[in-house]
Amino acid sequence: MHGVYTYVAQWPIYSLAWSLRRDNKSRLAIGSYLEDYSNKVEIVNFDPHTSDFTTNNRLIFDHPYAPTNLMFFPSQETSNPDLIATSGDYLRLWEIHDDRIELKSLLNNNKESEFNSPLTSFDWAELDPRRVATCSIDTTCTVWDIERLTVDSQLVAHDKEVYDISWGGYNVFASVSGDGSIRVFDLRDKEKSTIIYENLNNNKADTSSSSSSSSNLPLLRIEWNKSDPRLMAAVGMDSNKVVIMDIRFPTNPLMELRKHRAAVNAVSWAPYIGRQICSVADDSTALIWGVVCGGGGELQTEMVAADVEPETLYQSTAEINQVRWSPVDLDWISIAFSNKLQLLKACALYNNWWPMLSALMYVIVPMPCLFFGGGSTQFLISRDGGGWIDAAKFMTGASAVGSMAIPIILRHAELIETGAMFIEFTSFFIFVCTVMCFHRASLEDDW
Repeated sequence: MHGVYTYVAQWPIYSLAWSLRRDNKSRLAIGSYLEDYSNKVEIVNFDPHTSDFTTNNRLIFDHPYAPTNLMFFPSQETSNPDLIATSGDYLRLWEIHDDRIELKSLLNNNKESEFNSPLTSFDWAELDPRRVATCSIDTTCTVWDIERLTVDSQLVAHDKEVYDISWGGYNVFASVSGDGSIRVFDLRDKEKSTIIYENLNNNKADTSSSSSSSSNLPLLRIEWNKSDPRLMAAVGMDSNKVVIMDIRFPTNPLMELRKHRAAVNAVSWAPYIGRQICSVADDSTALIWGVVCGGGGELQTEMVAADVEPETLYQSTAEINQVRWSPVDLDWISIAFSNKLQLLKACALYNNWWPMLSALMYVIVPMPCLFFGGGSTQFLISRDGGGWIDAAKFMTGASAVGSMAIPIILRHAELIETGAMFIEFTSFFIFVCTVMCFHRASLEDDW
């Protein structure tokens, strides 16, 4: 399929990550999922011009147990160290060189024992790269200062295992747990956390327990929208549903995306725009959804109840374990299934035809001149009236106004971004200049 590029690894793939560095925007890391102590992490480079993958055996390193998450240093600046972090039994930092990868640091918060509670995931703060937040099956969330290699904060707020964690801004992060709750933490007030959603079990037979947390279904994934911090997405255990939350309206989901036919495994927000999200599931599909911020109240209830359709669907050949939208290039989405890494050209998959309404206006504008003015624009400034002439003037004015109004309406509805709106304004300005030149030429016989 055009726009889909596949790399076949030597082992099953579970975790993956994109590099942010300007000199390595098309570099990825993939982690193995082997039921052995010894696992692998491999650096893979993709050339978008030739559509080829390249690897280097010296940039493959052993990893104890399967890495539950991978992340490159969250900065585009090439002056920053070229690091990659991994989680498993511990949080590890690795330094990438041209011909090797070396272990830089192993961060262990339990100095009194040689054993450590496994880490289920982590997130590296983009706004404060010295901070890495980890979550563990021991119900804790730990924030590390990787410059000092010390614990910045350790918080215990969940009743059960913490499965995922995501930064939402400076000092603020969210986590999900086996207790079925999304909790938001603010490091400026470590004594409390805010529950903004609980994944209630609607099966009455299972809610007889007196404990409120035992009546909730576990939540496995949380992804805060870095481009629009009002939004976050959560996924439950063995659930085909993606819950979209607007933190301004806690407890009530903004949207529920339910078109997967099997359990959702991962989600990833689009960069820059923050209005699309990609979800992957055991039904072997990757779905791209459009997300629109609501105003709360009845509108929000309608959006949850609505049968939301995905904008794009991609069908793979096996259950998809992981998805990552490139953080620096809106065009590329990576997915992992079986032993394959696939890169999807998002612009080849994405299906948004709303801006074509403006193009339709550009086609309509000259039609009255062509059919009712004999190819001349002079009737537009003429005082002559009549049924067809008046209709032609009205159609010309309506289509001209529509060319300006449609981009504004689409931007207000958040179907296009501000940049796209101004691009349409610019094209309309060029179009008007062209029409005026044609009108001037039609008035002068020398032309």
